[in-house]
Amino acid sequence: MADYKCEPTKWVEMSQPVDGGRDTYQTKSWHPPKENWGPFTTSGTAPVWFAEANATNWTESMICKAKDLFYEAKLNECFDKGDEVAIKIHYGEWNRTAILRPEYIAAIVEEVKACGGNPYVVNDTTLSYHIFNSMAYSHYQKAGATRHGYTDATFGCPVVVADGFAGEDDYRVDIPDGLILKETYIGRAVAEADAMIVLAHARGHAITMYGGALKQLGIGCQSKRGKYITHLAHWGDPHDAIGWPKFTDQCPGKACKFHQMCDDSCPRGAHHVVEHGKVWDPSKCRLCYSCQVTCIFSGMTGITFEENYFPNAMIAHADAALGALKCFEKGKVGYINHAIDVVPECDCFPWAGLAICADVGLFAGKDLVAVEMATLDAIDKMAISPGSVAEEKGCKPGDDKFQMVNGFSPRITMAAAEKIGLGGQKYELINYEPVLSPESAARWQVRGAGGEKGKATTLRLRETFHRNDLATEVQPFRRTDYNKEWVFSEWKKYDPFSK
Repeated sequence: MADYKCEPTKWVEMSQPVDGGRDTYQTKSWHPPKENWGPFTTSGTAPVWFAEANATNWTESMICKAKDLFYEAKLNECFDKGDEVAIKIHYGEWNRTAILRPEYIAAIVEEVKACGGNPYVVNDTTLSYHIFNSMAYSHYQKAGATRHGYTDATFGCPVVVADGFAGEDDYRVDIPDGLILKETYIGRAVAEADAMIVLAHARGHAITMYGGALKQLGIGCQSKRGKYITHLAHWGDPHDAIGWPKFTDQCPGKACKFHQMCDDSCPRGAHHVVEHGKVWDPSKCRLCYSCQVTCIFSGMTGITFEENYFPNAMIAHADAALGALKCFEKGKVGYINHAIDVVPECDCFPWAGLAICADVGLFAGKDLVAVEMATLDAIDKMAISPGSVAEEKGCKPGDDKFQMVNGFSPRITMAAAEKIGLGGQKYELINYEPVLSPESAARWQVRGAGGEKGKATTLRLRETFHRNDLATEVQPFRRTDYNKEWVFSEWKKYDPFSK
């Protein structure tokens, strides 16, 4: 950063804690969080099915293997015929490229429908988290989702935003067994579902270090109110330095070319730039991250995070995941982690860095923590991608990649998740390798080609050609003189591998 003149941030001291409507708004929780909720595996090791990313034939396509794992891991048993099944994904920020391809979601929607479920794809609104965020309003978020190919037409089912126009449609869920959080708010379209299939993109995250299936519950299922809580907004006094922005006294004020963006970044007007610094009113701040991320994205250092904030936020997001899981009966939630495009940052970022390792594959199961641990261990074993931030940080195969890249180990979250009953860290990895046969090759091809649902494309063409043989009608093809010397010999001069 240039050598600017900077003054300390001026605080507007809080005379008393903020007195809002917390004691009168939804004081009675949505009833009931399911009494039979809980991890699918209660003791011992949990099975996790794995299919590698590489493919050499029809049956090994990642889409075909995703469909196979849906049945191998018995995710089809998470719901009954007629159940409303939420397919939880992340819709991705505007201009984001490293997100799940729509085919992965469509593939699972197709199988949920084939098994009699009524699927709908779902995500919640977000807090603002940076000045140009597209996910804070449902219609902005749907516009971004459409840009990514996430549409009703693509998936063959509705694509909805779970918590309404601006995040106000939710249910409160008490979580007295949380380590930090004791309540959260879940988007209504998630909480009202009979079952849920979580399709997660395994990649890094700037706050939770790693984002996979657990983050889809701990952040992605939370409404705006739930996200404020998970962010630890107003958790303690601002002098405690937890749950509040960190102003570094390195804000150059109006000398910074981004100062107007900084002023505009707060939806509550909790801070404003002065000549050589900033004024902050914590009574207005709700910790949405917008000022912090806008400052960091701009390459500046005036607003950042307290270092000890991150492990607390990681634990809190495990607590919030507990709140989401309590909305479902035991065994009614299944998980698929897609360890592909394993980039360092969240799908909330409006860009994507280079992947820190090659594509790993798919992990499926019913035990949340086991699926996450299997995914993390496999990512850590992978070779480092050249040119990535992992290489820049000196990562080696076997290192805790997300700890080295983002600052803390995701195992903190997993340990907290296990402690509060979200699942177990021990797993049995079952390597799934599809068998190549005429039946399996035809099983997942277009329109059920060759199976009960349809006919092979070539057999359909045979019928078409019988009526109208497109090629034979114009035979013999017109032959003209051509440069035989070039066609048979001359080109070899330009092939470096020709002898």
